Amino acid sequence: MSALGGAWRTDNARWLRLVLRRLRVDLYRHALAAAPTEERPIAWLVAADDAELARGTSAEVDERIAALDRELAAAASSPPPALLSVAELAGLSDLERAILLLAAAPSLDAGFAQAYAELAAGSRPGYATPQLALAMLVREADDRLVAGDCLMATRPLRRLHLVDVGGDEREPMLLRALSVDERMVDYLRGANHVDARLAPLLVPVPVRLPTEAATRAGDEAAAIIAGDAAHWTTINLIGAASQGAIDAAVHACEMLDLAPRALDVARFATHSTIERADLAALIGREALLAGIAVIVDATSAGDAMPLADARRAIEELIASLAATLFVISADRWASARDVATLHVSAPSRAEQTVLWRQALSPHAHSVNGEVDAIVQQFDLGPGAIADVVGRAARRGDEIRGRDLWRECRLQTGAALDEMAQRITPCFGWDDIVVGDDVRTQLRELASQVEQRGRVYESWGFGERLGRGRGITALFAGPSGTGKTMAAEIIAAHLELDLYRVDLAGVVSKYIGETEKNLRRVFDAAERSGAILFFDEADALFGTRTEVRDSHDRYANLEVNYLLQRMEDYGGLAILATNRRTALDAAFVRRLRFIVDFPFPGVDDRRRIWERAFPPQAATDGLELSFLSRLDLSGGNIKSVAVNAAFLAASERCAIGMPHVVRAAAREYTKLSKPLSVAEFGAYLGLVRR
Repeated sequence: MSALGGAWRTDNARWLRLVLRRLRVDLYRHALAAAPTEERPIAWLVAADDAELARGTSAEVDERIAALDRELAAAASSPPPALLSVAELAGLSDLERAILLLAAAPSLDAGFAQAYAELAAGSRPGYATPQLALAMLVREADDRLVAGDCLMATRPLRRLHLVDVGGDEREPMLLRALSVDERMVDYLRGANHVDARLAPLLVPVPVRLPTEAATRAGDEAAAIIAGDAAHWTTINLIGAASQGAIDAAVHACEMLDLAPRALDVARFATHSTIERADLAALIGREALLAGIAVIVDATSAGDAMPLADARRAIEELIASLAATLFVISADRWASARDVATLHVSAPSRAEQTVLWRQALSPHAHSVNGEVDAIVQQFDLGPGAIADVVGRAARRGDEIRGRDLWRECRLQTGAALDEMAQRITPCFGWDDIVVGDDVRTQLRELASQVEQRGRVYESWGFGERLGRGRGITALFAGPSGTGKTMAAEIIAAHLELDLYRVDLAGVVSKYIGETEKNLRRVFDAAERSGAILFFDEADALFGTRTEVRDSHDRYANLEVNYLLQRMEDYGGLAILATNRRTALDAAFVRRLRFIVDFPFPGVDDRRRIWERAFPPQAATDGLELSFLSRLDLSGGNIKSVAVNAAFLAASERCAIGMPHVVRAAAREYTKLSKPLSVAEFGAYLGLVRR
């Protein structure tokens, strides 16, 4: 009805005036039957053109009603008037339809409020009551008790909020007020709009060109819904909303001529259980009046609220919502009610390439080979791709590859922020002091990330590998030898986000919890292509090939799960450990790169000391040859340099050897290393004061 034009609204208004005139006459007939000999003020009861009935007989009133029925039948339009339309959609009986009109009449014509007050002897001014409705509409008194069932809370009139029964619940049901709300009044007048109470909850979903997988799933969903016309159907779409699941739902809605609306679960769940039940009833009414279907994204529902609360709210909708409902979830939704389940696979890299080109075609751009690199790095669906292109287009006259790359990082980065530590890279290739072999391996690692598209797609290696196309690496070496710095350098070189995941914090003593924690990290990272840096790997890995008890067996499962997810991950995943010898060789062999970061020798330490003090920092007579003999890693040297700078700053002088040596002594103490003459020489007395 929302798409019908002005001509239909004119016909609907004409028919509505006729049906209200018939109701006036019917009320007059009821008044005559109730008190046939009593003189009644009837100016309010009968319209001016029916004034001759003020003294008419019952037979004349019956003739007038029959004539009005003939006029109504002749005036009914196609599509039908709103009252007849809602009655058909809700499956209302003739009695229920008449009660709906009786309840709505005062909001359509204020004269009916006075009529109801007079007929009720002032006991319920302005409203019809169930008692009036049954007495007027059900001729036989013996039938009224059963007929009153139509006003039960479980029947369509009240379950769908077509009619509201007001007043105190302790008040006798027959004496309570019947009314309709503003949404229903507008609908009957021919204005079909979303209930204002639901506008913040129900968001229109844009229609986009679906992927092949989304189209197939959408067709299947539409067939299931159409084949179950006797019930409201819930479809569980397994997949990611942004990777095609929501497009499958939208496609199904197109096939069924339904308007898709996304429900804000977090906002819905903030209401009490009773309020949620009332909102679900109103949403069911919207489904009826406006032809909408509801889409719930359970994959992101837990982001803004406790997951248990989100699941409870969604399960309530599945159990009670009188509407077509799509529930998008990462895994099969476990529900007490039968739910049809369909899988929606994410678009392939080739499909994503097509989606990117389709999204870019309306815009001026200089994006050529960059699309292939973007597709390899960022795993985005139709909606996300359209959003990225739209935002990039607002930045300037022409979209460039770098614009898309930056917008992709912004689009996908936030999901990981709550589960891992974002590291902002601040180092380049010239900052790290490592041997040539280590530097070469790091360059090769970065190159593999850059060249994945060519090798996996253009050269066909991806088909042979199947799974396990992820690029994995182990960075091993003592603390402070450059493992984290190397990860930062690679991230800066590739222009990717870097996230540090503390495996010591991920590992749980409870069976199955470690895998759950890891799954959340990888699922959040999957679309972003971010570099995942798993620190403290020895907290999970160990020499565990011998299974002595159940804990060892589950520990092996945890390790295998991590390695499997790393191998399947679309980005770069790095493990870091201080103790490579603690890692089982069978696990290490599954990693593509193993980079050892040795403790720096004297020459490397000198190069590190040369880089430790910024050019703008004032120094005075630093003996780098002496300092390079101190048994410190690069990370320790950095700490010494910073602490020495603070010592000098407090004395308001340049950074000199006394400051550096004192800071170095503090570092030795922190590391539980002895202060020896062999290392500190003539400065030993300075640090022992």
